[in-house]
Amino acid sequence: MTLNRIVSLIVLLACSIFWLPSAYSENTPKLQPVRALDFVIAGTTIIDAKRIADLAKSSGFNTLAISIGNAVKFNSFPGQLRPGAWSVDELLMFVNYAKQLDLNVIPDINLLTHQESFFGKNHPELMFNSKTYDSRKTEVYSLITAYIDEIISTLHPSAINIGHDELKGFMGKDTHTPNTEIDLLPGEQILPAELFLQDVLFIHDYLSKRGIETRMWGDMLISPEEFPDMLDWQLHGRPMGYGKALRDQLPRDIVICDWHYDDDQADFPSLTTLQNEGFRVLGSTWKKSTTIQAFSRYAGKNQALGMIATTWIQVPSKEWDVTERIIHESGSAFRKDFPDVQ
Repeated sequence: MTLNRIVSLIVLLACSIFWLPSAYSENTPKLQPVRALDFVIAGTTIIDAKRIADLAKSSGFNTLAISIGNAVKFNSFPGQLRPGAWSVDELLMFVNYAKQLDLNVIPDINLLTHQESFFGKNHPELMFNSKTYDSRKTEVYSLITAYIDEIISTLHPSAINIGHDELKGFMGKDTHTPNTEIDLLPGEQILPAELFLQDVLFIHDYLSKRGIETRMWGDMLISPEEFPDMLDWQLHGRPMGYGKALRDQLPRDIVICDWHYDDDQADFPSLTTLQNEGFRVLGSTWKKSTTIQAFSRYAGKNQALGMIATTWIQVPSKEWDVTERIIHESGSAFRKDFPDVQ
């Protein structure tokens, strides 16, 4: 090869380095905002679930977040299944139906907290207290990873919400929050923040290596002291080591689901604070109409990743009138504040 040809090749390669990213960025589709409906499948039939998916689609949602809990007979589920739990084939039947509606399906699984039916009854020796498993015990992770692997191989999700909300044991009657009690047995201790962090980091690393995004609820990362103008009973990051101290140690590629259900104010600064610290954030609402409207508006104005509408007890209790209102009101607000990218 002559010197001129070598120089020409070097110039061509150098130009491609500068030209390709620009051309690539222009032709790369922008991510669509997330408009998610979260519902608990416990106690529902496939017919119920399909009806919810149809309502979600017609109301403008593009994602279903399904709270699996103890309601699916995965072979690796380590806890006690509820009566009437779906078979894996039934779950797949529903997920395929949702995908035919062009709905992305994200599983929600309760890890670390809310362990009454996951570890609590079948593996009391692995519990730190009656509500939380012990992240110091290696057997915990043998069971968790087997369960996660089966969910991944069955559903092939792009993301998993790993829970980690509402840690029990710190909202006693002696705090400034009214009408709350410690929900632990006498003598039990709250899980230290370092064990909470250890659990999140392990699961995040496990999912990341499999190309799966980690999502988690954000209430343990925010506190009333930091956000005094927000409704304080939803801000659970009060114990030592939680709140900002905890979130400062989290990987920034975790998507934080920042839930607020009963606020009356127009601003939700927890969302923008999380964003300013490098997290992508999904706002999350429940059944209060004014909160749905205000939080969706605020999240859209501040370019959040999207919104989640939760239904919680309404679907298992078959409160269809409230469920339908949540879906219609949230869908309308989310479509307005998070329109599809053209």
